[in-house]
Amino acid sequence: MIATSFHAGASRRHSAGFTLVELMVGAAVGLLATLVIALVMSKAEGFKRSAASGTDAQVNGGMAIYALQRQLKMAGYGLITASAAQGCTLSAKQGMGTLPTTLAPVLITAGANGASDQIRVLGSSKTSYSLPTKVIAPYYDPHDTTGKALRFAVATALGANGGDLMAVIYGADKPCQIFQVSADPSIIRQIDRVDDGKWNQPGFPDTATTPLSSSFTPFLVNLGALSDVTYSISADFRLQQSTVDYTTLLTSSQDVQSNIVVLKALYGKDTDMNATVDTYDNVGPKNNAEWMQVKALRVAVLARSAQYEKDEVTTTLPQWDVGSVGTIPDASTCGTSKCITLHADLVSSDWKHYRYKVFDTLVPLRNQVWSDFVTTPGAATSSGQ
Repeated sequence: MIATSFHAGASRRHSAGFTLVELMVGAAVGLLATLVIALVMSKAEGFKRSAASGTDAQVNGGMAIYALQRQLKMAGYGLITASAAQGCTLSAKQGMGTLPTTLAPVLITAGANGASDQIRVLGSSKTSYSLPTKVIAPYYDPHDTTGKALRFAVATALGANGGDLMAVIYGADKPCQIFQVSADPSIIRQIDRVDDGKWNQPGFPDTATTPLSSSFTPFLVNLGALSDVTYSISADFRLQQSTVDYTTLLTSSQDVQSNIVVLKALYGKDTDMNATVDTYDNVGPKNNAEWMQVKALRVAVLARSAQYEKDEVTTTLPQWDVGSVGTIPDASTCGTSKCITLHADLVSSDWKHYRYKVFDTLVPLRNQVWSDFVTTPGAATSSGQ
């Protein structure tokens, strides 16, 4: 038989467990590991949000520039097919607080001291035909008592419908006046204008359409209900679209894209008329000849990330690279190119805590390019059909 010895002290020593020091060390290591994990996850989440917000800016900016581009492609539809209509001063007996003062494809209202611009895009709303039509004898006469004040004899009434707004073009750089077609034409060569106390107040249009020279005959431009859309930046950093309804004379607005902080636009002008744009600026043309120089519109939007960053992640104001071709006022040299500063600092004082992306596009005004340009405004070839 083998004897087994038992030592009471050894048994107590092996079953004693952790000491207080060991527990404290373990707790400290656990807390340290938890802190490190929390910091890593926090940083990872921050990077994730920054990346996601950058993607949001990419999407918002891309969609905003697409919406502008799509609208601008239709600028001037039906209005400027006959070049003498461009730049005329509009007048009417209704809606003068809403109507644009000038008949043109695009009107830029430049923001002061670097603030965002507004872009107003005009066009005929006709979905069928919107063609200029020459007036013929017997000519409209607002002072006539035999019926000439109630109708326009025209080369053709094709495309005209009751309720359409018509602009009477008396010649390049002469005021143009608006009346409303009273009913669907029952005669192919006649458009009725009945006094109604609204657009067609008695004696308006107040100028007869009798040709003043052999080189120009007045003509009509069919505006339909007139497509009148203005793009601007709202106070809560959204690209906003405002549309005028000329039936009710009310304006409705809707948001196009969020987190758009700056909108800038430039006319692309062919000042020497060699079919090449040589100047970009936001100076509105003053007459028919200057409007004929406008061949394109250049637009930039500045999109901002939705994520506010704790640190200053943007240290310099974003730049719009406008290239080195052409004369571009207010542009400064940036490397081998020219840039225009986009003033995000005018939007908010904490602008440095956001990330930005610049989107730009150059849109040829195709209805402008396709218009029947003539070197002498008001010549017979620009008098419509």
